[in-house]
Amino acid sequence: MTDFMTFQVPVIAEAIRELGYKAKVHDIEKCFFIESATSGLRLYLYCWPDATEKKSIDDEIYLIRFRAGWYELVDFNETEIDALCNWYNANQPYTKLYRRNSETSFDLILEADVYMMDGMSSSAFGNRFEKFVTQLEYANRCFHQCKFTSKNDILDRHNKAIDAVHGLAPNLDEAVSLYRQNAHIGYAGSQNNFGDLFENGSGVPKDDLMAVYWYTRASERGEPTAYYSLASILETSRSNVDSLTVATKYAILASDQLPEGRNKIAAMQIRDNLKEILEPAVYEFAEELAVSFKPIYEEKWTMSDAPGGSIFTTDASKSLN
Repeated sequence: MTDFMTFQVPVIAEAIRELGYKAKVHDIEKCFFIESATSGLRLYLYCWPDATEKKSIDDEIYLIRFRAGWYELVDFNETEIDALCNWYNANQPYTKLYRRNSETSFDLILEADVYMMDGMSSSAFGNRFEKFVTQLEYANRCFHQCKFTSKNDILDRHNKAIDAVHGLAPNLDEAVSLYRQNAHIGYAGSQNNFGDLFENGSGVPKDDLMAVYWYTRASERGEPTAYYSLASILETSRSNVDSLTVATKYAILASDQLPEGRNKIAAMQIRDNLKEILEPAVYEFAEELAVSFKPIYEEKWTMSDAPGGSIFTTDASKSLN
């Protein structure tokens, strides 16, 4: 542990106490953690001068990870917490909120990573920590949000939107409205399909930039169809090696994670075509990106969970979840 981190921990412990938590500091390998009996909060601070944690070949880079959570939650069900995580992550880019199963119930974890290339001043560190604590308190206040973003409501809107696009009585205006609501809440399936509307100019202006934006948001939440969607739109930039590298990354992910079917076959074709186009070293780099990719939140809801009636689809439907 660096002297810098050792110096900061008492300051952080006092800041936690000032928020009303009873903070006790523990010193363990590679990190400190501050534990409080109040609200079941535990705040971990990690500092790794470890090659496996580096995001650069620079030997001086360090990672400080802020992680705090509420443990053994019993007053909320998993679907309510998942809805909260989706809603929160769609609106708070600095931190990520996720549910983790525990032996008897589950935990809710807030996390943020700070990378230091050449060290960090005490004031800069303090600013980062203050921002994290602000988000921590904000997440605590947002618990009630999961009561208003229920899984059934989100899936019902998603189901109706698909029907409004591909059903017997299409209504693109309704589909756009429903997908937009769910996309901004953070539901990956609707984010992907909203991006599909922009790519095809269905009910909205045709706009590849907006399509890529929503495909990327869905990919961040572990949606395999979005991996394919991104690969298919980015691989058209044949003169841009960086675009093709990212396309290859997502084509590999889609090939590995999509279920058997037309989209999986198409993703494999994109992957194989890009392997022929790219230099071997670039393709290997894209493979490394695919292997190391971790969604900020992995969506667990599927269409089999969706309430409502039958969905009618047509041959033109290429991005149903």
